[in-house]
Amino acid sequence: MEIDPIENDPLIAPLIAEAEKLANIELEEQKVEINRGFCHLFWKTKKRILKEQFGIEWKSPAEMNKGLRFD
Repeated sequence: MEIDPIENDPLIAPLIAEAEKLANIELEEQKVEINRGFCHLFWKTKKRILKEQFGIEWKSPAEMNKGLRFD
């Protein structure tokens, strides 16, 4: 499975980890249930946070792996 290469950048990795933490907090506050399809909402939230707060363009696993299905 392919991942966005920026995830391997040692300068960017801490920002990605922070965005994941913030995405989890945001979704918990919204009381979003973790069930099928949750990964897409998580990735969408993470992507938005990375762009808005850190100016980072990130590609989700779904974007990086067009031939795979995620739920």
